[in-house]
Amino acid sequence: MLSAVHPVPRTGSRPGRERGFTLLELMAVVLIMGAVLLIVPASLENLGAQGKLKNTANSLVAAVNGARERAILDAYEVHLEIGTFRDAEDEWRYGWRYKFTNVPPPDVATGEQTDEAEQQRLREQRARDREWLYTTWHECPNGIELTGVSERKGTWDKINEGSKPHSVRFFADGTVETGVAIRIVNEDMETDRQYKTITVIVNSLTSEPSWLEGEQELPESLQSSNFGN
Repeated sequence: MLSAVHPVPRTGSRPGRERGFTLLELMAVVLIMGAVLLIVPASLENLGAQGKLKNTANSLVAAVNGARERAILDAYEVHLEIGTFRDAEDEWRYGWRYKFTNVPPPDVATGEQTDEAEQQRLREQRARDREWLYTTWHECPNGIELTGVSERKGTWDKINEGSKPHSVRFFADGTVETGVAIRIVNEDMETDRQYKTITVIVNSLTSEPSWLEGEQELPESLQSSNFGN
């Protein structure tokens, strides 16, 4: 005769079943997620602002190269002016523009090669006929400022509203008059000044521009004083 089977009561949690989160654990997760959401927008904003700063530096480098190439093509000096101007809404903005001459290159003006005396006469005639022309200003994006220009290490000319533009001069052979450094700052970035600044440097030996992050100085070898200027 079979004896009756009595079920044994279970103690503890059921096998394979996990316990849920406590209220304190849920509150901790919510607090962490809230902190992350506060940090991420600021990080993304700085990332976008840094991209805008680098794009402006690349545009200025392209403008320097453009001035150099135009001087070679025109066979006459071209200036890249850097400073401030009033926009259509009469607000001061930072930017740059080209200053160039309306007189064509010598061979285009004469149509033929001439002797030295005639070339000198033509140069003098060209100087009398020369008229300086200006392109429209290239406007820096909102928040971007061109804060200073340097031709000597440690010496900076501040770019103020309404001040005379600083001129980077390229000769007909494509050489630059003197090495120069230009600082670009994104004032919208909430960080130390060193991290929201880019310095564009025009090499006096090669006339080629480049940019470096941070508040850089014009190298000793690229100062105008080292070349008799």
